[in-house]
Amino acid sequence: MKKLQSKIGLLLVTLVFTAVSFAQNVTLPRVSQQASITQRLGLSDVTINYHSPSVQGRQVFGGIVPYGQIWRAGANENTTIQFTHDATIEGKKIAAGTYGLYMLPDSDGDVKLLFSKFSKSWGSNPPDEKDLALMVTVKSKTIPFQEWLSYNFIDRGSKSLTAALQWEKTQIPFTIEFDVKTIMVDNFRQELKGVAGFGWRGHMQAASYCAQNNINLEEAMVWIEKSIANSKGFSNLAVKAQLLANKGQLEEAEKIMDEAIPTGSPNQLNNYGYQLLGLGKTKKAIEVFTLNVERNENHPFIWGFLDSLGEAHLKDGNKKLALKYYKMAKTKAPQNQHAYLDGVIAGIK
Repeated sequence: MKKLQSKIGLLLVTLVFTAVSFAQNVTLPRVSQQASITQRLGLSDVTINYHSPSVQGRQVFGGIVPYGQIWRAGANENTTIQFTHDATIEGKKIAAGTYGLYMLPDSDGDVKLLFSKFSKSWGSNPPDEKDLALMVTVKSKTIPFQEWLSYNFIDRGSKSLTAALQWEKTQIPFTIEFDVKTIMVDNFRQELKGVAGFGWRGHMQAASYCAQNNINLEEAMVWIEKSIANSKGFSNLAVKAQLLANKGQLEEAEKIMDEAIPTGSPNQLNNYGYQLLGLGKTKKAIEVFTLNVERNENHPFIWGFLDSLGEAHLKDGNKKLALKYYKMAKTKAPQNQHAYLDGVIAGIK
């Protein structure tokens, strides 16, 4: 009995010593240290987490990264890539989520990108075909030598961006795209049920985005009507006019802007005048600029409003009136604007 008790005691001591040994480990820096990069596109984020090894005089691709074998696309644990919204990679759909990112390079420069459903694997445990959420093939490029492996976002557009692994003299780029407009509209619907929906600005901003991008016009019209009902002003009336114009209701749009003009601030009217000039509606722009000058004779920027009116008359072909208003602008303008106005006046003469 005493021998049994002694053995049990020895076993317990051994277990305790083993547990304590594991518990005594401290965190030390790794040779290939962790790195992370995030890029936002619209409301969507792409985040790549990886460990960054160095070349150290070795041959990388075709050497320590053999051709024809799946590679963890970094060091240590698998590299991961996260999408906050559904996306496409090289034109192929992938759901929002976090994926293990692996690569399969070939000697001809083709690289298969493997997006594993499992993102917490040790990097040397490659995914099977059944583990994959997506596989695409891209072409590698030659770049100037880079000692440390890194990921960067090398190109960004309005709805897509290009991520790239860069190491040694090789770059492996791949294009990520989001349905930015749909994501924006879906987010508007959610946010307008919260605090943003209580005032007039939130509904106007959502409707304005739709008007500018010519999307979701019917729902945007509902939003702008709610904004106007809350607090009518130049800004939301102008958005309503733009929505009507997008729908082809040009007469209705013009009536709304006629209603908006009396409520406009000096800068709003000046900007609207330039919008009209851009649309080729020079006579209407002159009306707006003239009203703005008449209403704001004592405004600190009155010289700028006179300059705008002169520009509109010049575009209309009336040099006499253009000169009149440019000269008036000079009498009101600060000294640092005189050279500019003298140049304009001299050009007209």
